Amino acid sequence: MEEEKEEEEKEGEDEPMDTELRTDESANDGTDTITRLVKRRARDGARFIREKLELDVDGIIKKCLHGAMAMLKDATRGEAVKMRKTYRLRLLLTHLEHGAEEGNLNLMTVIRKRLTLLLKDKEETAMSAEMASHWLSNDAASFKAICEAGTFRRALWQYLETGVTPLLAGIVAFADTNANLDILDDNGGDEWAVSMWLEMLGNADITMLRYKDLQTVMHRSEVKEFEVKTTGAYGSFFQNRLPFSWVIKEQTDRLIYVANQDANRDARTVAENALRASALGRVLAKAEAEGGKRNVVSRYLADFVRMVHRSHSTNPDPEYKLVIKDIEYALRCSHLQEQGGERSNEEEGGVAEPTFLDPSAYLESSFPRIHLAYESIRKRLTIFSELVQLWPESVGRLAAVDRNLPLDLKCLILLMEDWVARTNAELKGVDTRKTWTNKVRRMTPVVLRLLESVTDVTPELVQHRDNCRFAWNRIGALQLFVEHVCPSDDADIKQSSKWCSSLWGALGDKTDFKTAKSFDNLEKFFRMCNKMASETFFGKQQNCPVCSGVVEFPVRLPCDHVLCRKCLVELKETAFFRCPDTKCGKPFNQNLKADPVSAQKNGAQKFSRYKQQCNAFFMEVVSLFCFTDNTPPAEEVIRKLMGYVTHRSKWREAHAGDGDAAGGSAVKTKKMFEESLDPTPVVRSFLLQLLLRANIESVRKYLEEYFENALGLFNSDPAQTIELCILCVQCLEDHYRCQSAQYHNEIQRIHFACYRLYDSMSLLRRDQATVAMETLEEVARVRFGLNDAALWMHRFYVEKDVGKTLNTEVIRLVGAAREICNQDLLKWPRIYLMRQLARRFGMDSLKRLSELQEWIIPNHARRNENDTIPDRYIICGDDYHRLRELLAEVLIGKDLGPLDDALKKLDCSAEVAEYVALVATYREITSANVHEDIQRRPTPEIVNMLTEFYNACPTFRNKALSRAIVGNSLDGCLRVMPHRDALDRDVAEVIVQFKILLTNSQNNGLQRPWIDMSTAPQNMQNCFLPTMPQDDLDEIRAVIEKTRTAGENVTFYKCPNGHPYVIGNCGLPGVAYTCFQCGAGVGGTNHTLLPGNTAMGASEDNTRRGHILGQPQKRLPVPERQMSAAATAIMRALLHMSMYLGSLENPQAVGQLIVPPVDPAGVSRFLFDHIASDVDTIQNAVGRSRDDVFLFLHILVDFMIRNVQHVDGLDLQLQTKESRAKWESCYVNAYIAQALQGLDAKIQDANNRMVNDDRLGNNPLLRTIFEVDAPAENRNVGKIHEEESLWRFRSHIGLEHLAHAFDENLSQKKGGGKDGKKLKTFPILQLFLKHEHQLRAIRLLPNVLRLHRLLLQRLNRCVDSSEATTMKIGEFLDNIRDENQRQDLHVLIDDFSEAWDCVRTSLPNHPFGGYTIPLEFTQEPLRLESCLAMLLPSLHGWGLCSVGLVYYLQALQNDFLENYSKETKQTLQARVDIFDASYAHLVAYHPVHDLQPIILANCNYSLEVGKGTTIEYDFGSMEKQLVERFIRGRPRLGIGSQMVFIIYREDFTNASVFEHLRNRIPQEPLPSPADLERELRHKPTEVTDLLAGIDIAVGFLVSVGGDPDTKLAKFMYDTLRMKHTKAMLLSYRLKHVESLWVMLSYLRARMQALYGHEPFEKVDEKYREPIPDDLLKKLRLGFQHIQMDAFSILLYKCIIFRITVKQNAADEDYIDNSNFPLKDVLLYYMSDSGSEYPIPALEDDRFPGEVKVKHCVATWLCALAFRHQP
Repeated sequence: MEEEKEEEEKEGEDEPMDTELRTDESANDGTDTITRLVKRRARDGARFIREKLELDVDGIIKKCLHGAMAMLKDATRGEAVKMRKTYRLRLLLTHLEHGAEEGNLNLMTVIRKRLTLLLKDKEETAMSAEMASHWLSNDAASFKAICEAGTFRRALWQYLETGVTPLLAGIVAFADTNANLDILDDNGGDEWAVSMWLEMLGNADITMLRYKDLQTVMHRSEVKEFEVKTTGAYGSFFQNRLPFSWVIKEQTDRLIYVANQDANRDARTVAENALRASALGRVLAKAEAEGGKRNVVSRYLADFVRMVHRSHSTNPDPEYKLVIKDIEYALRCSHLQEQGGERSNEEEGGVAEPTFLDPSAYLESSFPRIHLAYESIRKRLTIFSELVQLWPESVGRLAAVDRNLPLDLKCLILLMEDWVARTNAELKGVDTRKTWTNKVRRMTPVVLRLLESVTDVTPELVQHRDNCRFAWNRIGALQLFVEHVCPSDDADIKQSSKWCSSLWGALGDKTDFKTAKSFDNLEKFFRMCNKMASETFFGKQQNCPVCSGVVEFPVRLPCDHVLCRKCLVELKETAFFRCPDTKCGKPFNQNLKADPVSAQKNGAQKFSRYKQQCNAFFMEVVSLFCFTDNTPPAEEVIRKLMGYVTHRSKWREAHAGDGDAAGGSAVKTKKMFEESLDPTPVVRSFLLQLLLRANIESVRKYLEEYFENALGLFNSDPAQTIELCILCVQCLEDHYRCQSAQYHNEIQRIHFACYRLYDSMSLLRRDQATVAMETLEEVARVRFGLNDAALWMHRFYVEKDVGKTLNTEVIRLVGAAREICNQDLLKWPRIYLMRQLARRFGMDSLKRLSELQEWIIPNHARRNENDTIPDRYIICGDDYHRLRELLAEVLIGKDLGPLDDALKKLDCSAEVAEYVALVATYREITSANVHEDIQRRPTPEIVNMLTEFYNACPTFRNKALSRAIVGNSLDGCLRVMPHRDALDRDVAEVIVQFKILLTNSQNNGLQRPWIDMSTAPQNMQNCFLPTMPQDDLDEIRAVIEKTRTAGENVTFYKCPNGHPYVIGNCGLPGVAYTCFQCGAGVGGTNHTLLPGNTAMGASEDNTRRGHILGQPQKRLPVPERQMSAAATAIMRALLHMSMYLGSLENPQAVGQLIVPPVDPAGVSRFLFDHIASDVDTIQNAVGRSRDDVFLFLHILVDFMIRNVQHVDGLDLQLQTKESRAKWESCYVNAYIAQALQGLDAKIQDANNRMVNDDRLGNNPLLRTIFEVDAPAENRNVGKIHEEESLWRFRSHIGLEHLAHAFDENLSQKKGGGKDGKKLKTFPILQLFLKHEHQLRAIRLLPNVLRLHRLLLQRLNRCVDSSEATTMKIGEFLDNIRDENQRQDLHVLIDDFSEAWDCVRTSLPNHPFGGYTIPLEFTQEPLRLESCLAMLLPSLHGWGLCSVGLVYYLQALQNDFLENYSKETKQTLQARVDIFDASYAHLVAYHPVHDLQPIILANCNYSLEVGKGTTIEYDFGSMEKQLVERFIRGRPRLGIGSQMVFIIYREDFTNASVFEHLRNRIPQEPLPSPADLERELRHKPTEVTDLLAGIDIAVGFLVSVGGDPDTKLAKFMYDTLRMKHTKAMLLSYRLKHVESLWVMLSYLRARMQALYGHEPFEKVDEKYREPIPDDLLKKLRLGFQHIQMDAFSILLYKCIIFRITVKQNAADEDYIDNSNFPLKDVLLYYMSDSGSEYPIPALEDDRFPGEVKVKHCVATWLCALAFRHQP
């Protein structure tokens, strides 16, 4: 080794390292020597720096600094960025002036240490062992490197700088997060902070920056640009005060997360101990010792608040200070709780408020304690932020208030005080009252959440909270009174507005409707109002002899005595038919009508309307204020409420024992002001459900009383008692359903259902003699638990879509259900479970589950599977049944005579006769082929006999179809085969029936589109297929055209983001305003459009023809045009059935209709699967089981064949959108709406027909499942749990059931109500239900935007578009080390996926900003297997999905609110940017957790004696609650300038950099490019140095800009402090930078080529194709007519700026330009770029057109050689 070292030193003396190796001919042969020398001298990069190797390492860092700074891009925007870049450079240069010193910690020492670690990490993780030891020597030893550098030493330095610069940029980008570098510029103060800064950056265990973090995500190549990030809340910029505070926050969060995993230990203590023992903890301890713990903690707290709290204020500092104080308050409270101290101290006259955190005691809290304190109040601070948005002046007022209370409570107190002080004055005028009401509506959601958030139980906080609640009760009740009783547009009761002040005074300061005092005050107020209203509408009346009150709705008896109408009804119901006046007592006829006195009928109508409004007000008060916090009101209030249900009048008590009225108790409606009994006793469930929602245990005795009193009516009739029990059980069951909906986790919901089952085991052993509330509760729990068990059993065993994490939970639930059902003492739970499975999911589900879980169906109830397959064709009527039985006889060998006679006797049209006969044939003959046993199939003889008979029989006109059915030769899946799947069988049966319908409907005009599609699909190529989504702009245009005034020129325009708008009058812009959708500038002035706005073409439309739904999959019911969601799903099923039939005839033609295309061989299966998917969609739309859906489709087809419809004036070719919409509307009204009307009764009737079918009549299982048999006459009320009626199946009440009920309600309204009266409509509810399937996604918009921010923070400038397209989302998540971040991203991605699935089918038809999402991008749901690019917002490729989703959700809310505004005449709130929008600004709700309770609360069960239980929805109340909770006060949303997009690495090419530069600084050509070329022609080293300097300058100028006339040398020397600025740059200015860079780059490339090196190393191989010899000759001939210097520069620019710009092959707009003619590309580039090097010869034929772009590199090299040839 010593000899080798001596030899090396000797060679070093002969050839010193600084000897210049000139790039002349004498040096060309010395390459091997140089390589050997460098390999001996050079070492790996890390050791090179560590050991210094005789080089100035500090100098290397300083030399690389400018290049590193040029690679930095700030995440923030605005003018501050300009100053930031130069300030950052100056600060670093200042602090790096002093080199590294032994034993002294400074910036140079720290950076050198981190560079060493990064280089070592790079060599260990990103290089092979061989490459790691020689990477520097190999790079520097290349002949090309030495030629460019001029000497070996310079080449070594340059390559070392190349490796160090990006690492240095990464270090600085990380270190300057949140302007962290500013802490170094301390100006002599806070030296501890500077020391802490240096220690943290120098410690790799604290600031864990690895080489992997400086690479791209997938390809692991070095990042070329680094974004200086900010960690402020929602991307806001702030300047941190404590060094690396974001690192402290991340590590503290991680420690708390880990500590929380151990439930047996205190998380704070564990986290504190772990932090104290860590490297970070030691640095923090040192900083606290030097700078003071209070100082360190206060600085961190200030930074922490800016990282977690979002402020919407333009000046957020006051709000941040308030939040800091609130966290301090939480810290103090937690400290006092730990110490067992009290929050208050006794002072004079009462309880003193708590003092703020003592700085010496509490501001020295640990960092984990700060995090936990914030977490304890996080939700409350979020609500406070929302309140500040609605009440901005609150911040200033809060800062002036010195009350030591939680921030949100203090803000609420101020708000209540402000309202209480101003309310009385604002009620006096109509306009001020309206303004006041709107303000209350807008603030209601936030105030309610604030009240709920204050959960502290200390006396002073409870007192303050209660005072706020009292004030809010008072304000809210008054607002409801104004809204219900004093509407400004009601002239009849306008006088009641005088009572507002009276009510305000009557309620008082302590308004609490849970107490009897406030309730009594309200009753007294209404008695006064009623008396005054009665006198107003009826005149002064005597007191009623029954109720002793003022007569309401006066009715005159034959004896001339007057009493209230309600009192007369009460007398009649109790069989008291004498005048109640004690002095009269004359009898009256029991049929006497309770009509008001004729002279007062008008007043009666007005008084009735007034009382209805009062009643609505009262019930809202009860609902909103008596049962808040899920707690019941006081005992006195509950008894009063019960009194409205079980009422005993004073007169009845006085006359107890008189006739039939003795001791009676009447159950009546709950209405407070219409105290009359219904002719049939009716029990409404409203109050019962309110009590259940509050707390079932707290109100048990009241429920018992309610039940006992109501039961008194029916003592003589067990049937009525049982019906009342059913009502209670169903209310209780819905109560449990509502409780379950509050769990956001599926595991929790399964646990809840499981516990309900286990809690009810005692039901099986109950043997009580009377009805007990406890028994009804247990029945309800079992029903609820088995209902959920059925759902999970179907999902787990049949659909198999339950995740692994739920397996154990589902099995446990199934076990509980099995234990309940296997008890011998009670059979009904098992029967109820079978009913749930069969009627919700179909008989096939029950069959398959019983094979896996034999306990579900007992052995004695099992039958042959074919016997349990019902005949759904039985709905075709008695003729069908008769023909089917005769065909069965033919099948066993009997003759055809009876069949022939029966066909001749059919009393129906020829079309219906053939239809019925063919359906019966398919069911009895064709379907027999399902048997595996050939003996049970039709014999060939029978088939031939029937075929001949049908050919001769005139009933069968379509002989081909009849032969195919008899012979089982139908095509595709219609052919019956053994072992066929049940779903395929069911679908095939419907398609066959539909095919028979179309064959026999040639004269039915409305069926023509289906007929054409099924028989001649080639004729449907240009039609608009029914139910396909469309662009509605044409419809809007048509409406505007119809309503425009004469002479008005209505013109359509598009805003810069592609949203349409209209200008009337002359059609030219005269006013500038903002776009309704996005807030962009639209219109213009002086008949000139604003930039970016364009006129729309008359035919501009994004609607696509053909089938555009993509692959078959589960989808939510979606309404289209004027069709409901259910009608759309049904129409779509008919479309797919007709297309399926057409595909059997002409698969190529049908395949051409499908977008994207489908292989003709797979078209039929594609459509068959779509039909199966449609069945699921219909199932969701109507809330019925799959079996019921198939049954309905059979009913529909049968209805259509029997009801031929002809509508004139229809274009049945569907060539336009208008003709399609008109035909759809006619078809739906003629058939589908009629079939849906009374669906429940039709389904029940059909089920009865099936079960009573002769072949199934002896099947007790089916009869039990479908509840065909009547209940037993002897019914034991004493064992109510054994009563069959309590175990009947009930349709699941949810959105689907509600939507179907509402559609039926709408259908009734079209025909008018009873007695021709117009029924009330609910336009807002109708609008909501129509769009609900998409509106539910709006709540996810904030999380979608948050996902954008997190992804951009992690991936911006760090990933290629090709990487993002290739990488799967799951792979990306797997690469995230931090468990917290991975879980957070996973949740956000799930939310994105949910929103995507809700709206994706609508996205292709809704362009945004001139962009449209390709149809094929929306065909699949987003999964972990989807590409990462779908999540990254971009205006290209898959990124359109992410951007389009945001724009669509924003437009969805705006469109919905605009329609709401039109319906209600309500003025919408001012626009809010989506990035400033909180949950309170959105039409945001969860379909289960939020909507289900509203649906159940407004779903009333009414009991009519003898008719059972019926379900009625209170649509009016539901609409009002939806408006109040989710719609009113919501603003329109805008998308401002904050919308950011992913910046891929390839986005910052040379072309894009100089495009940005031109936008900053206008560029001009060089004044004398030839002089520069001559000066640098043979100076490669100077060219390289100059180009490196210009690169750095460009990197800064792109961000900071500058004066175009500023000298370039001055900018580089003064601003960038580049001391080695070349003198030759003195003549150039900033406006010459681009041309100068191009010339230098061109000169370098030319020199490289002349020395035999590759000048285009990074150009793709496809552009390097050599030119064929014959073409090369033509090219050289062309060069003779071209000015070669200009041509070479032009081609060089075109190659680097245009041709070789990297594209992503997966992008939709990807174009392979390699085969384009090079001549055309050059001409286009010349004209597009305004090149200063025009080449006239390119415009003629002298340049060969055969030269392609793929020859561009070879052409440039050929041109260079041609230029230098002798």
